[in-house]
Amino acid sequence: MSYSSNITAIEELASSEGGIFTSGQAARVGIPRYALSHAAKSGRIERMRHGAYRLSSIPSTALDDLVAAYKLTSPDRLIHERMGAGFDGVAACGATAAHVLGIGDLEPEPWQIAVPRRFNSRMDGARFRVMDLDRDDVVWTEGGFPVTRAERTIADLAREATEESLLADVLADAIRRYGATELDMRQLRALLGDGRLRSLLSAAGAYEGGPRELVELDGLGHAALIERG
Repeated sequence: MSYSSNITAIEELASSEGGIFTSGQAARVGIPRYALSHAAKSGRIERMRHGAYRLSSIPSTALDDLVAAYKLTSPDRLIHERMGAGFDGVAACGATAAHVLGIGDLEPEPWQIAVPRRFNSRMDGARFRVMDLDRDDVVWTEGGFPVTRAERTIADLAREATEESLLADVLADAIRRYGATELDMRQLRALLGDGRLRSLLSAAGAYEGGPRELVELDGLGHAALIERG
């Protein structure tokens, strides 16, 4: 391909991948390594990690490095392949997932990424945890990467012995943000156990005579936290 053809191919790949792509993906669509090197030197793309690039014309976000780390767990696959029926079990999890979902105030870094089997990588700023996830355990973000659902995230944080008040904040935020739509209190109760859930709700102020009340909205597990006046 000519220089202009390579640039066009890079821009098309980057756009289809949400701005961030890998050298493995580039090779699949016929973009040679020297073209990536030239594009980086000219400022058209930015090298984020070894083997991961971002199109410079697309605004950066605080999660770009996480997206790059996620894509490098399977650098040859395109995002539409990973979003399809063949979910590969890789997703942001734990405190990182909570941060992405906007629940609680936990430190998201180093990035916590669930993988289905031991992943041999010395990727700086990322920690890989062997976990068993299926497609129903995750949601896909607008950034094109999966995170564990709020219910699974809370349960995982509880298993990690996250400090009670911090975990209660995560739970309260999850109910406020997703309680009427996506959060299923039935599933959360099944994951945590009834006693553990009651304990966390109490720590969040939802107890008899407390400042908040948990109100179940329907028979589908939707709920709301109501502030008592």
